[in-house]
Order: sequence, then C-alpha cells, then structure tokens
Amino acid sequence: MDFPPRRTALKEATADAHAALDSLVGSFRTLDDYKCYLAGIAAFRMPVEAWLSEAELPLDLKGYEPHRVHAELEADLYDLNTRPPTDQPAFTPPEGNGIVGLLYVLEGSALGARLLAKRAEALGLSADFGARHLFSQARNFSSWRALTEHMENVRVYDNRAAARWANTAFDYARSAFESALNAERSIRRPHQL
Repeated sequence: MDFPPRRTALKEATADAHAALDSLVGSFRTLDDYKCYLAGIAAFRMPVEAWLSEAELPLDLKGYEPHRVHAELEADLYDLNTRPPTDQPAFTPPEGNGIVGLLYVLEGSALGARLLAKRAEALGLSADFGARHLFSQARNFSSWRALTEHMENVRVYDNRAAARWANTAFDYARSAFESALNAERSIRRPHQL
C-alpha cells in the first residue's frame, strides 16, 4: 500500500525513534507491568496535551481537532492508584514549523492502542476501569484519518521541521517510559544501607 508523501516521509524519518519506543513499551503481562506502562504514557501524554492545548494549529488543519486522552488517563491512574514519575521535564518542542510531526505521533498511537487495549482487557481492565485511555484511542480512529488527510494539504510545510518535532515527541515519550521503569525498579529493589 502506498501512503501519501508526507506520511511516508515522516514514517521513514522516525523509524528508529519509533522502534526504540516500541521496544521500551514492550508487552505488559502483569498488572504491575501495566501500571508501569500507565505511568509512562501519562508522563508523556499529559504534558504534551497540556502544551498542545495552548498551541495554535496551522489554518490548513481547520476542522481537525487532536484526540486528547488526558481525562481518561487521570481516571485510569486513580483506578489503579498509580502516579506518573515526577522527574519528567515539561515538553518543549524544537524550533520550526513542525507541529504536524507532533500530531502525527500522538494520533498514530491510536494504531497501537487497539493491540494494547486487548492486552489490558486480558488483565481485567476495561473502557470503564483502568484502561479508558486505550479504549478511547482504539475507538477513535477518525482523528488519525483526519490528520493524515489534512497534513497533505498544509500549505506551509517543512519536512525537516515535521521530522524533528516527531522525533522529539518519540524521544520525550521514551524518556517518560524510562523514568517510569526506573521508578518501578527502585520500588522493587530492596533498599540497601
């Protein structure tokens, strides 16, 4: 299947960063694994969505609204008595006109959410308890389609800037998951005097 040129360029430019993040997310097999995943995704999504709520989207994206899962994440964290790591810095995008790259990463996560929602369901989680954000993303494939259609029509578009923003988003997500994993390891590791 041939993808539109901008989507193809972003996919190629972010392949390594995307693979690094995917290997870190892994496949949660236990509820503790899932809680670690939840802490990591919250540490990534919540600051990025907060930043995005203040950002101005290009006029060519009129009619498109990014899918946000902040409220669902807060409810999931509450359900499972979990908190995101506190050492994640605020999200700061790179220079340039590349916000489409950031949106590409956020909306593209809906593709993986379908598989992750099934894994969460196998742990007894659902769209009503503990995995709301995943089910919200998995059900809302229309935002991904809307973005990929709109992004090809953005008149002022810089391929390199979009790739920088997308890679920055993947790196920020990887940092969030690493922080969550480190926090989990420190809890599990016996304290030595």
